[in-house]
Amino acid sequence: MQIRYVNPLWERRDLYAFPISQYQTYVGNKVGEDFGQIRLQREDGFIHVLKKADIVSIDNSEVNFKIPEDKKISVVGSKGDLYDVERVQGIEKCSCPAFKFRKKCKHLLELAA
Repeated sequence: MQIRYVNPLWERRDLYAFPISQYQTYVGNKVGEDFGQIRLQREDGFIHVLKKADIVSIDNSEVNFKIPEDKKISVVGSKGDLYDVERVQGIEKCSCPAFKFRKKCKHLLELAA
């Protein structure tokens, strides 16, 4: 799999003494994917974590991942505890113990509501 990705240094290219290319290319096998990112493993075992919002093309086919808007809310848990639930650039997080262990929890459903 080949992924063309927006270079994170591109916006500040004038600050560098060497040329910065607008895009980077990553080659490897997809080893994981969630809502906001793709994990790509190179032959040497190194894993790149790439934000979907910055991916331009996959295998020379243009892609456009529609990322929902950023949102931050507080949710009351079943025992009355208050948890911070947020989505930033498509990546969802919750401050509850369930999310820390499983990376999923019922509080994330409140973001969609």
